[in-house]
Amino acid sequence: MDTENLLIVGAGFSLNAGLPLASAFTSSLLNLSRLKIDGPSNALVRFVEGFVAKTFAEGRSAAPRDWPELEDLFTLVDLSANTGHHLGEYSASDLRLVRRAMIVRMIRMLSQAYYSRERNADGNWQLLEELLCGFDTERTAILSMNWDTVIESGLARAQDIHNVEYGCEAIRADFDGAGGLRQRRGQGTRTVHLTKPHGSVNWLYCDSCRKVYWVPPSSATKVADTLFRRQDWDAVKRITRLTQSHTIRNPACPHCSVKSLGTRFATFSYRKALDFPMHSASWRTAENHLRGSVNWVFFGYSMPNADFEFKYLLKRVQLAEPIRPRITVVTGGDGADDTELRFTRFFGDVAGERRFFKQGLTNEVLEHLRSIGVMRDL
Repeated sequence: MDTENLLIVGAGFSLNAGLPLASAFTSSLLNLSRLKIDGPSNALVRFVEGFVAKTFAEGRSAAPRDWPELEDLFTLVDLSANTGHHLGEYSASDLRLVRRAMIVRMIRMLSQAYYSRERNADGNWQLLEELLCGFDTERTAILSMNWDTVIESGLARAQDIHNVEYGCEAIRADFDGAGGLRQRRGQGTRTVHLTKPHGSVNWLYCDSCRKVYWVPPSSATKVADTLFRRQDWDAVKRITRLTQSHTIRNPACPHCSVKSLGTRFATFSYRKALDFPMHSASWRTAENHLRGSVNWVFFGYSMPNADFEFKYLLKRVQLAEPIRPRITVVTGGDGADDTELRFTRFFGDVAGERRFFKQGLTNEVLEHLRSIGVMRDL
């Protein structure tokens, strides 16, 4: 697909839908205020808290503000688990369980945050809704550095768009009433081109045939149920001594019929696992969209240090194109000036080719997006 524009979104984009920024991710993960005492998320939080207390806090309970950076946590877990080594008293298999527990909790947390804000919409939600209602899927592709499904959910609601081309040969599917996974046909004719180089909460990956399936955003928690198996819950119960209610799903792959469905995320890590087929395909698609776009619009993305692979891709494509892309940056918060400086140093300061909006999503931003064709005039 040839598009004029590429909208590149980070956590600041999803903030408008009630999801946390990276800086608030840990406190959101550990927030038990709205969770059932005997629910699955409560047990997952207690399990991960125990790991952090033993590994980073010398056995003392650690409040969210005392946790290490998630990049540090995931990187250390990955380095040990992927090489078969212990990290303290935690074996490689224990560490893989920690990683799965954190990912499952993240999926649940993101879903809970989104639907909570949908029920209690504020001004930021309404501005995001206006953007999604006017979003031009024919002239603009999206590259999301997030795992969440804010874009898919929003376009389905705002424009009745239910078909997503993820650029990695992902197959549309959904869970049936018997707990299985079935391939589904597309719904309608309109499609959004949405690339997710780091994976998505609504994807399932078959370790046998390597097919990738995507399910509707409303089924994301069912993906979480698939990732945590009975033996995982037994281990959590043994360690936390909590009896939790939970649902276990173990569907077979619709293609090869093997029960080997899981997922692959490029987590908050300095050693992101990007060598799986869907990640490789997503990165190729992302590069094609970057090369073909006149406007790069960064929305809520601050180019964190851990994303050095993506920053290399951006710089490589920018320098390889005879006509350099025009760059728009939409940011906000206390770090807006720092973000502007970071982008200016990285891409260069070209008069008339750089636009910075430092108050988040505003009517001025919407008007600019209309002027460059990211949005239609309604």
